[in-house]
Formats: sequence, structure tokens, C-alpha cells
Amino acid sequence: MIALFLIAAPNLDRAAYLDSLDAYMEHVALENDMDADLLRAIAWTSSRYYHRRCPSIYGSIGLMDIRDFSLPAPSATIRAVCNGKEVVLDGVKGYLASSWRANVDYAAKHLSSYLKQCSGDIACALEKYGGPFFAREVLRVYKNGLEHIVSIKPHPHIVIPDLPESSSLYDADCSPQPQFAFVDTFVPADPSNYTDASRPSDYPISYVIIHTTQGSYSGAISWFQNPSANVSAHYVIRSSDGESTQMVCHNDIAWHAGNWDYNTWSVGIEHEGYVEENGWYTDSLYKSSAQISAAVSQTYGFTADRSHIIGHYEVPGATHTDPGPYWDWPLYMAYVNGKRVSDTLVDELDANFVRFGTYDSWWFDTLGYSGHFFWTKAWTSARDNWAVWNPILPFPGWYEVRAYIPAMDSTLSLVRYLIVGLEGTTQVWIDQEVHKGGWVVLVTAAFEAGSYGYVVLTDTTSDPSRAYQVVVFDAIAFSYVGPLAGCTDRVVDDANPGWSAYGSWSLSDYSGYAGDYHYGYTYSRDSTLYNPAITCPGGYHLRAWIRKSSNRTTQAQYRIGTMDGDTTVFVNQYSPVMDTGWVDMGTFCLDSTSSVVLYSNAPDGDVVISDAIQFAYDSTFSCSATGIAVEEVGRSLIVKPGADGTIRIISPIERTVRMQVFDVRGRAVFQDERRLLRGENVMRLHLNAGVYILRIDDKSYRWVIVR
Repeated sequence: MIALFLIAAPNLDRAAYLDSLDAYMEHVALENDMDADLLRAIAWTSSRYYHRRCPSIYGSIGLMDIRDFSLPAPSATIRAVCNGKEVVLDGVKGYLASSWRANVDYAAKHLSSYLKQCSGDIACALEKYGGPFFAREVLRVYKNGLEHIVSIKPHPHIVIPDLPESSSLYDADCSPQPQFAFVDTFVPADPSNYTDASRPSDYPISYVIIHTTQGSYSGAISWFQNPSANVSAHYVIRSSDGESTQMVCHNDIAWHAGNWDYNTWSVGIEHEGYVEENGWYTDSLYKSSAQISAAVSQTYGFTADRSHIIGHYEVPGATHTDPGPYWDWPLYMAYVNGKRVSDTLVDELDANFVRFGTYDSWWFDTLGYSGHFFWTKAWTSARDNWAVWNPILPFPGWYEVRAYIPAMDSTLSLVRYLIVGLEGTTQVWIDQEVHKGGWVVLVTAAFEAGSYGYVVLTDTTSDPSRAYQVVVFDAIAFSYVGPLAGCTDRVVDDANPGWSAYGSWSLSDYSGYAGDYHYGYTYSRDSTLYNPAITCPGGYHLRAWIRKSSNRTTQAQYRIGTMDGDTTVFVNQYSPVMDTGWVDMGTFCLDSTSSVVLYSNAPDGDVVISDAIQFAYDSTFSCSATGIAVEEVGRSLIVKPGADGTIRIISPIERTVRMQVFDVRGRAVFQDERRLLRGENVMRLHLNAGVYILRIDDKSYRWVIVR
């Protein structure tokens, strides 16, 4: 079955209409001796079962995408506002726009006639109805079926014919393959619908322009192949699954912007759907289109931002309104620039947030934690809309889970969050109306490290009086508050797993921990690394086993990588007589990235001893860590380290901060003092993928970079 992405929001009017439509199609099909699923497949492919008065871009009318008006029918006059303009339809077109029943009747008569002409061959009849591209799209739905209020049974025996070869396919400069390997197909627009050119030599390419087809995917492709269309675009994207078709080569000028200069400077992308209807812009469509936009900007060297990726309505002199109010620009640009893989704060624009259900039931707004959030309506029983936040937690332990509720004007609902962790699923009901405008604690729960835990928010409310109210989906934060039970002590001895030597270190088998130790000379610049492989983050008391003697240094330098960055400890290894045993180094907050480095160079003595270090777990020592800082209250900063190597710092005032970044060995890889401006400050550091500690003044944050 085809996965369902677009059905109506579950309201009584829409449900009643769909029930009536389903029954009427069955009746009309019986009258015309055909399978009602054929009518359903045409309607779904063309309109998602919406009957509209506005003609498509290629002039078809209504629910059934009627393009041939040669059959006799009553006359009517209809006025409608289409894409910001008043349109008058009269005669047969007016009649077909006036009533969905009239539209279905007329379509059935055409289809019946075509089936007779084709001796019952469905593919042939559909091609006569709407052309070869239309036929393939309808047959795809008819073959695979559809789960819906108006369902379509699968017809697996159906064979979808290949498209006829076009001689003009090989006349295009970039054919027969699309110019980007990830684009699905190349179907050439008619040469009379674009201008042959040699871009970017004769015209620079510096824009992508976003359009809505005002028609179906197949209809737009067919229209751009029609020599009388006088319009084209470089790409067309299908709503249901994001299939992409290139129709004009980048070097040629497509006619799409309504402004000659912008035509010459841009690549145009058409997206299946209608400006007036919510739900056509699926995540699959956004992803496919965003990949093209990003590749175009990289290929031609312009910045992938809202100054260069624009809507048709933003072209100077434009009379069109596409892509319209239902196009989610923040979400689209997040896809263009690469959604980050989240650590312990998952926002709804992150890659680790996924929404499910019917797209015309999802809405978005510009408030929220990051200036954006999604919302749906609440129902007293589970519906088709829900979302999942799936963090990548840095280590196992107990986490406080919080949800951000934006300060939306509408009345919010009492809704159910499901938190899935080590101890199973916890159900929490939260009144979003009470908590809007800030963070609310959901639960403190135990989680494994990695991406095994998650949070689900459904559109269910337990209060019937809250039905039809708003459910909001925004950021979820996971703040580490303590380790799991069973943390144990560990010892890393020299020459055993977890210990590594860099440079020249000599082995002595004379009375070290476990019988031997290593030593390095103070005039050298060598080091040894102790990696305790902490799996239970928290407080650890460190002790070094040292065989003291008169030739040892008084200042052996140990650098300890902690949750809060690196800390240097100096240990006296000197004694006028032999003195062997443990030396205290202090208690520190350690986690899976923590390590200890011992340096051989020292200001006095002849040698530095590298022997065992004990890491003794201390449950009384308070540690806290969170992968991405939600807020630093004391200094009123909001710090958001990103998985792409960027740092966003929001400050209420101008101020100077000291920035340091340490790698997992405690080495400083970046240090700087920055003057912050009031508002948002964005910095990009060129670091490899990995785990880092970011320190802003005296506050530290765990930072996971994924490239």
C-alpha cells in the first residue's frame, strides 16, 4: 500500500464529505461499468480528494483534473479568487467547477468513452484522459493501493508502461541524465518554453526560486512539454514521496520568475500542490527540494540563505503568491543547510525530531524556543498525528526531561507525553495552557547512552472539553543529573589497556604497582595517557601510585580531562629515601571522554614516574552535565553549540567572553576572547567530528560535532 501522508484533518464536515464522495464514486462507476478505484485513483493523484474551483496551471478543472471539455454539459458562471486574482469560469468549465458531483460524473463519462476506444486497456484510457505522465501517476496509485477514508484496493497485476522515448531528450545540452545524481529523472521541456543559453558564462546563477505548481506533478511535467505553455522550470518535485524531475538544463534559462533578469539569474523549482491548501508540502518534498537548492548554491558559489533562496512572490514585480502561507521556510532552510544531529537538546527543526501523520493537520508558527514550532489539534482518542524526539545521550544515567511550551495565544490542551527509557515507558499528562511560555519538567528517568531513549507526544487529550484545542511540539531537553547504580572503582596501570606512551619511556621492574613502572627524563617532551573508559559518569577521587626517590621531580604535571574541561595537577614525586604508595590528586567530575595525561618535562629532578592511577567513584561528589546548554541563568546567556561546528550565543547586552575548546584528551584546540553583540552571535569553528568541552568564561558545555 502507498504510505498515506495527505488526508483531511479529522473533522465532521470533511469526514462527511469523504463518505459521500466514496459512495457517489461507487454509484457512478456502477452506472458507467468501470472500477470505482479508477475514479478514486484519478481524484487522489490530481487533488487529494479536494474539489477546488481554481483551474490548475495547465487549465484543468476540479476534483477529477478534467482537461477535455468537449462533452456536452449544462452551463454555469463561477467567480473564484485564485492565487490572489479573481477568475471567472463560465460555460462547461463553470459547471464543472461548481459541483464535485458534476466533476465526477463528467470524468466518468470521459473515462468510459476512452476505455471503449482502448478495448478496456486502462493504461491506454488514462493516457487519453491526461497524457502519459498522468497515466503513470494514476496507475502507480491504482497498483499499490491507498489506506484512507476513501481507500483504494491494491491491484498488483497492473503493469505501468514506460514513458515513450522523446527525440528532444537527446537535444538538451545536459540530457539524458539529470545534472545531479540524486535527481530521479530527466524529462525535457519543450524548447519553445525556455531560452537556450550558456550559463553561468553569459549570466551568473545566484538564486533559487521556489514555486507551487497549482496542479499535479504529472500535469506540470506535461504542461512544460506543451509548446503552447510558454512557461517552464528547471525542476518539478512530487508531494507524496519527493520524486524529482529535471526539465531544463542549468545552462539554459527557464521561464518561471515572471521577471527576465531573475529568470537569467536563477534555477526554478516547482513543487506539486496548491497555494490555497495546507498539506501538500510533505517532509519528503522539502528534503528533495532542499537537496537541489543546496547543490545549486554549492555548484554556482552563492550562499544558501533566504537572500538567495526566495519564493516566487519575492521576485520584483511578481503577481504570484507562491509558495504561499503553508510553505514552512524555517523547516525548509534547516533541510537546505543540513539538520543537526542532536545531543541532549532536541528542537523540532533538528534531525532527531520526526513528525508523523497527516500533513494537512500539521501547522507551524514563528514563536517557540528557536523561533519556530509545530502544532496540531487535540482529540479525545488517538489520531494520526504525533512526534518523536530521539536524543543521542552522551552517557548512561538519570536525566531530567523537560519540554518547552511556547507562549501561543490560542488555548492549549492537556496532552500526553510518553517517555521511553531504561525502566520502560512513563506516561505524563501536561497542561500546556498552564505551562506555556517556558520549560516544564516531565520526568526524571534512566537512559542508556546513545539513541535508545526517546519522547513521544500524541495529539490525545483526556479532557473532552479540550478537544479541538491546540497541541504544540517544540524543544525537549535531557539534563544529566546522576549516574546509574553500580558504579565501580578502576585502576589504569602502566603498560596495561588504557595506558599509552608517547616518546621514550623506559621500563623498570623494580617494585612498582603490580611489579613495574615506566619513567621518562625531565629534559624530554614526552607523555603518557591514562584512559579509564568511564561508563558511569560522576565524581571520582584520583590517586597516583608512585615510587618516590631522590632523583624524581617535585612537580610532575598531570592534566585531567573532566566534564568541565581540563585541570592541571602537580604531584611531588621526590623523596630523599625510597617511599612507595598512593598520592592523592583530588576529586573530579569524569565521564566517557575523560582521560589523564602525564608529561615528562619538569623544572627539576632527573625523571618522572608513570605508574598506576586509581579512579575511585565518589557518590557524594556532586556533578551535573548536559550535552547542549539550555540556559546559563547567572549571566543571562543562552549557549547553543551545534553539531555542525557552529556556536550560537544569545546575550541581552554587549559583553566580552572568554572562549575555550578542549578535545577528549584535555588539549586546548581553540582559545579566544570575543566581544558579543546584543542578541544572537553565531561563530563557526573548523573542528573535526568528535566530542569536545566548550568553556564560556567559567561555564562548560559538552559539545558533540557530527559532520
